[in-house]
Amino acid sequence: MQDTPQVTELLKRGIAAAKAGRKEEARQALLQVIELDERNEQAWLWLSGVIDSVEDRRVCLDNVLAINPDNPYAQQGLRHLDRQAAAVPASAESCPRCKSPVPSSGKTCPNCGQVLIVACPSCGAYVEVEHVVCPDCGQFLGDFRDGAHYYLVLAQAYLDKQQFALAQETIALAEAEAPDDPQVLQAVAALHEKMSHTDMAVATYRRAIERYPEQSIYYARLGAIYRRRAMIEDARAMYEQAVKLDSNTPTTLLELAELYVEDGLMEKARGLLERAILIDPEYAKAHLLASEVYRRLGEDRLAVKHYRRAAELAGPESVVSRQAYRELAKLQPTLPERHTQGWGETLRRTSALMLPQILAAWVNASLVPWEISPAVLAALVLATTGAYLWACAADVPRNQAMRALFGETGVEGFWRKALVGIPGVLLWSAGFGLILGKI
Repeated sequence: MQDTPQVTELLKRGIAAAKAGRKEEARQALLQVIELDERNEQAWLWLSGVIDSVEDRRVCLDNVLAINPDNPYAQQGLRHLDRQAAAVPASAESCPRCKSPVPSSGKTCPNCGQVLIVACPSCGAYVEVEHVVCPDCGQFLGDFRDGAHYYLVLAQAYLDKQQFALAQETIALAEAEAPDDPQVLQAVAALHEKMSHTDMAVATYRRAIERYPEQSIYYARLGAIYRRRAMIEDARAMYEQAVKLDSNTPTTLLELAELYVEDGLMEKARGLLERAILIDPEYAKAHLLASEVYRRLGEDRLAVKHYRRAAELAGPESVVSRQAYRELAKLQPTLPERHTQGWGETLRRTSALMLPQILAAWVNASLVPWEISPAVLAALVLATTGAYLWACAADVPRNQAMRALFGETGVEGFWRKALVGIPGVLLWSAGFGLILGKI
């Protein structure tokens, strides 16, 4: 097959990657060249330099000579492999990954870099990497062929045993094994966080963001770290970007809502929490924070509803439940609502507001009730109407009349309270002024 633009471009890319030391990238490009043109002499030659197995290198060089028997580089490469094989005793150990001969005392393969022995997290014995379990104590070690995942599991085991130096070394091996895997980067950063190496965690998350800028989890985790460091502006920016990329993760919505609450941005926090609860109706912490937001917005009925739900979901012994019950005790009346919002309580509240006007009218009539003038009586009626509306807006918003007018919630919310309360205060003040003017 003659060279095509595609083959030429792939070959250039593979050679450039090989020269830069990016073996995996070089392998992929050169294998594509060979798939398109199996008699490409240069592709086979360069491929022999970026694969780990001695046997595979020999196959590549043999293929070069099959295409061009006079290729000096292939001839030299085969002679080198022959000298290596002759120099190593037949009984020498070999690398479990690339099968190259390795010295008996070596800890890593000189050919591919594969770790040859690991320390058992339980007993500390050094074990050959091929062992899935420790032959001394039976501790599960894993399969080294799992690559980065193998090292991540091993690093977690070291952390559990507080063997931090070994954990750090193994985390580095995991990242080196798969430097471009988003899940590996996330796991590596999380392990750094567990070890309180937050600078390394931040560096890993930022490197992950550079490679995968659409992954919201990286921004959320950075936001959590910045928040712990009291870098509030940076934390909010990270969380907002995380929510922008993925608005369906309740924990991220909650954490951003917490920042908004701290800044007094209640309406923004409310929107995030309502979405979090819509996605996960059993998220107790979201119900608890939503209750706080509703309470600060003056919507006590909704606050009580969500405090109750948070306590129910969290269980009686949890911190969330205890906090919810403490707040409920402040918000919920000790008497049934039929007493606190009935006509009796409405009359009591209205009468309390009318006491100054009644005393003023009585003084105006020289303490003789039947001497109260029609104008003062009209002022008393005006003030009584105002006192009733004032009491409805401030103290008994769900009395029967207000429920008939506005529905079951009564005078709830800022605009309803203003609609009822402001005219009430004005009427009460006008009536009081007229009575005082007669004295």
